[in-house]
Amino acid sequence: MTPASEALLAYTLTTDPDPIETGRPATLRLVARGGDTPAYCRRITLGVPTGTGAGALTDNPAAISPAPVQGGGHQDQGGGWTIARATPAGRADFTATPTAARGWLAGVTPLTLELGTIAVNGALGGTALTVIEETSANGTDWATRTIELAVPKFPADFVFRHFAPDEIHVPNGDPVRLTWQGSPATYTMRWGRQGECDVSDAKEWVSPSLYDTTTFRLAATLPGSTAERVLTTTVTVFRPHLRVRDLSARRNVHMIGADQRLDPPQPDRPLRLRAGTDGILVGHVKAKAGAAPAAISVTTAAGTTVEYAQTFTSDNQDTSRVPAETPFHVPIRRGATVDITAVGTDADDFGLTWLPLGTGRLDPAH
Repeated sequence: MTPASEALLAYTLTTDPDPIETGRPATLRLVARGGDTPAYCRRITLGVPTGTGAGALTDNPAAISPAPVQGGGHQDQGGGWTIARATPAGRADFTATPTAARGWLAGVTPLTLELGTIAVNGALGGTALTVIEETSANGTDWATRTIELAVPKFPADFVFRHFAPDEIHVPNGDPVRLTWQGSPATYTMRWGRQGECDVSDAKEWVSPSLYDTTTFRLAATLPGSTAERVLTTTVTVFRPHLRVRDLSARRNVHMIGADQRLDPPQPDRPLRLRAGTDGILVGHVKAKAGAAPAAISVTTAAGTTVEYAQTFTSDNQDTSRVPAETPFHVPIRRGATVDITAVGTDADDFGLTWLPLGTGRLDPAH
């Protein structure tokens, strides 16, 4: 089997709890789907480093409980997938294989591998899962491709959440105030192309003046540890500065095209879309009053590079107040892939609208 450098499939990893806590059980969920184009797949192996050190996740690999593989049930997608365990030195491998000789995975036909009851060891630090795929773009030229997915381990009860601006749209030249909740740690704020500063002694921060849409990246690390947790948020600017090399126009120029109402994601049916032009995805999530919180997660990527990832949550469990919805907006580049997943029930309210900066639509990626 020929090794290759770049994975054909796209992967999204989530953990419960998030972040993982040392000395406490955890669950990993790996979603695999077609990348820029669909791909054939004969196996996917998820490797968990084992041992007692900071670079290992668990010292008890026998306790890991793999769930049945979700997805891939259609014959073209593999006719159902099974998962098998192996324990080479220093690692626990869980390999998913299709019942058929191969499965054909597109962006809208994901597979989900879930590993539960992971007894996380007590060493702080950053570890990495290994994902090995055996894939082919055409069904004949097969290769093994390997990637690593970082997994930080933080102390029990460590908190880092609710990173958000006080305004999601600001006039050109205005700053924005960002707030978050976090346990004691080293916090580094990054924004734009070169902006960076230490905000370890604060729980809020006022940005410099903004002149175009800006993504803020707040990273939390513990002294003496390699564990890092990152949250992002984006602020758009009204009438932003333009940076162009060549610009020509004939007759009329329209900055914002006709809006496109999108069918919102269902909890059991994630969306994968592709942007035909630059634009803004506007949406909301509103949990049913008195019920469990609901959430929408949005990830945008250019090729295999994730540009934006955020989860928007609505919590209306307190019935003593009027139910509130959580609005959001996500700037998206032309050609980007957008993955949207929902957590909730049919009683919750989800909404999505595409505002193109041109005439391109936000349509299903194939």
